[in-house]
This record gives sequence, C-alpha cells and structure tokens, in this order.
Amino acid sequence: MREKKKTLLADILSSVTKYFLVLVAVVVVFIALSGVRVVKSGEVALILRFGKLVGDSYEEQVHEPGLLFAFPYIIDEVVTVPTGNIIEQKVTTHYTEGSMTTLRNNGYVITGDQNIAVISASVKYVISDPVAYALNVGQIDKLINAFVSNAMIDEAACIAVDDLLTEGKDAFATAVMTRAQAKLSAAGTGVTIGTVELTNVSMPNEVKDTYDAVNSASVQYATQLEQARQYVENLIPKAQSQANTLISKANSDYSTAVAAANDDLAEFWGVLEEYGNSPEVVRTRLYSAKVSEMLAKLKIYVVSDDETKIVIGGAG
Repeated sequence: MREKKKTLLADILSSVTKYFLVLVAVVVVFIALSGVRVVKSGEVALILRFGKLVGDSYEEQVHEPGLLFAFPYIIDEVVTVPTGNIIEQKVTTHYTEGSMTTLRNNGYVITGDQNIAVISASVKYVISDPVAYALNVGQIDKLINAFVSNAMIDEAACIAVDDLLTEGKDAFATAVMTRAQAKLSAAGTGVTIGTVELTNVSMPNEVKDTYDAVNSASVQYATQLEQARQYVENLIPKAQSQANTLISKANSDYSTAVAAANDDLAEFWGVLEEYGNSPEVVRTRLYSAKVSEMLAKLKIYVVSDDETKIVIGGAG
C-alpha cells in the first residue's frame, strides 16, 4: 500500500515538473521574443536599455520603420514616436460656451483694454525631434494645452478687444504660436507647432448682443466712409475734367471773339480812312447796305381778295 502511494506521488510530481518546465520554456521564449518589434510606417523607435538611450549618434538612436531587434523588455524598453503625422489638438481653456455665471468657474482672457473675451483654438503640430520627445515628454497634450493657454493670456493683454474680434485675429494667432513654440523649444520637447487656428473668438453671451450691435455700427461706419472716399476720388477727376473742358471752351471763345473784334476793327479803320476821302459816297453806301440787310430780314405779306397770303422777301 505504501509503495502504491509513493508511486502515485512520484507520478504527480513528475507531471507537475514536466508542465512547469514547459511553462518556464514558454515564458523564456516569450521573454526572448519580446525584444522583436515591428515599427509601423509613420513612426520611429528608440531603445532605452535600463532607462538609458542606446546609440551614440542620431542614426544609431532612431530606428526607421521595419523589423527591430532588441533585448527582452526586462533589459530594453522600445519607445515608438509618431513622427510622420500632423497631430491636431483643441485648446478650450479660455472658452466658455453659454452664459458665464461666475468668472471663477469659466474660461476667458482679459484684453489690453480691460474687456473679457472667450477663445478656443485648434493647434496642429509635428514631432520633429523624436529623441528629445521620448526623453523629455510625458503627456504632450497637457504641455500643448498649458503653453498655448499661457500664450493666449500674454498676447490678449497686448491687444484691444475690437482688434481681437476683427482684423487682428490672424496676428494674434501667429503671436500665440510663436510664444508657445518658444516655450516648447526651451523645454526640449522636440515638438514643432505648424499652425494655431482660432476656432472661436467672441464676447461672453451676457454682452454679445450689445457688442454685435456696436460692431455692426462700426462696420457700417467703415463701409460708408469707404464709399465716401471712393466718391470723392471719382468726383474730383470728373470735376477736373469738366473744368478743363470749360476752360478750353472759354479760351476758344475768347480767341474767336478777339479775332472777330480784330476783323471788325480792321474793317472800321478801313472805312474810316475811306470816309475821310469821300464822306458822302461812304455814307450812302453804308446806308444802302444796312437798309438792304434789314429788308432781307423782313417778311411782307400781300393778301389777295380770296385771302390768299403771298410772302414777298424776308428770311425763311
């Protein structure tokens, strides 16, 4: 009986040992293969061996897409970095949708002329230095949100609310991007911002209607001022052209009148000289000429017995 129990116990121990060895072998194989990774397209990989970056140069440190062999994860940690994609992130720290019950619980910025505005933005960036990114960045979304939000506060303090809501938006977005990028570079994040697009810039709902009315009036004022300027620009050349035409006509009439006066004067002096020699002859000739001229302008009507009118002489 004891021999049977010993034999059964030996069989159990043998089976357990066999399965344990198989399990150990599987674990060993799994650990051995854990260093084999496939780096996908649009990514690069870095190897941290006991927490230290492997490689002395950039080419040795950064591994392009493809099959990557490293030591098991107990020794090496493979970090993948998405360098081939443009990453977009919303920043809504300073934006409040709806009414602002209390300033403490809502997002906003204070502009340079001491007004309140709410702003949201879309930030697009790429990872330009995977080594710096892998070593220095934990949660990039929080860093982007913090740096862009702080840049919004700083730049809002340098601009008037009217400019921020109208033609100054592009310049504001560019200044925010520049300031945020400087902070990201100083922190060694390896991130480059491509664009900062303001997705919503407005006044709080409590004053939005009033501001929109004022802004509409300002736009109307600017439009009418521009129309007046264009009218003046068109009117002055037209008036100048008319003035030039009138001056030219006046000069022409003046020249014609002077020429006619000179002709009459020459004729007068000629008749005067002739009159001095033969006054009676000249007087008779001039009298006859004037009478003929007047008769030529008269119309003489002769009415017959049947009341038929006959026109003799006269112009027309």
